[in-house]
Amino acid sequence: MRKVPTLAAAGVCALLLGGCSSLAGSDLNEPLVTTRALPAIDDIREVDPWSAPSSETRHINAGGLKRDYILSLPAGADQRDRLPVILVFHGYGEDAESVRRNSGLDEADAIVAYLDGEKKAWAPAPYAKTSGEQDLDFVDAVLDELGRDFSIDRSRVFAAGFSNGGGFAAYLGCQRPQEFTGIATVAGAYYHRVSEGCSQIPMKHVDFHGTDDDIISYDGGRRHKTAYNSVDEMLTDAAERNHCDAREEDIDVEDNVRLEHWAGCDAELAHYRIEHGPHVWPGGGNDSSKTVDQGFATDKILEFFRLGKGSKR
Repeated sequence: MRKVPTLAAAGVCALLLGGCSSLAGSDLNEPLVTTRALPAIDDIREVDPWSAPSSETRHINAGGLKRDYILSLPAGADQRDRLPVILVFHGYGEDAESVRRNSGLDEADAIVAYLDGEKKAWAPAPYAKTSGEQDLDFVDAVLDELGRDFSIDRSRVFAAGFSNGGGFAAYLGCQRPQEFTGIATVAGAYYHRVSEGCSQIPMKHVDFHGTDDDIISYDGGRRHKTAYNSVDEMLTDAAERNHCDAREEDIDVEDNVRLEHWAGCDAELAHYRIEHGPHVWPGGGNDSSKTVDQGFATDKILEFFRLGKGSKR
């Protein structure tokens, strides 16, 4: 109950009633005029507790084939809105579980799907058992399924891959630029067919490659009777596609790592040159070279994608 001062009450009475001295000094049950806001009524609703981080193997039909992938979910995937997505692709002769273990991308606060290549390979490499269209259909089907089952942010869908899978991530960037926000390629195998018919829509791209890679040479070469581009050739093409003005001054980010990046790009472009680095995911589970810190490439990828880390699963 609020008291109205005597003088104020008398003044109001005098104006409205021509005087009401009998009210002077008394308490008013309600003021004659008020601008006090009404008390807010809380809208209380029960909120489900966040689901725990989890993983599972899923099966899906795409491109005339039965395909598999490992789905790794962050905390609250069932309750949260607009989650980012990372699709991850293994190297030739490997599988989804190996790239999951070596990359450590389960740390991302994102939905992460590790896809299995048919016969452990990805198109359009010369040894692939699938066509480019079949593997693209697989990716499309996975994204459609994730979009049905979760609230995903279509403006934050990324691809990352190692070796043959790095080449396929680049191929996705060429063939599905409207679906992907950015790509990360690690020791990528850039066979010439990867860039054939590539869209000219700019694509965010971060690349990692060791100078002592004896599988996919930093300087390009031939494997499986097929030529593949050097890192410099790939970066030149990417800079042109992204409408970059010029290469910035290199930055030494660690003793053995030099960052190359470009100015004025319509989509960001960066390359980490790892001196004496072998054919591994730098700082990953299969990297015993000690050329970089543990978790190096994964940390830089998440930084480039502007994604945080979540609970491990």
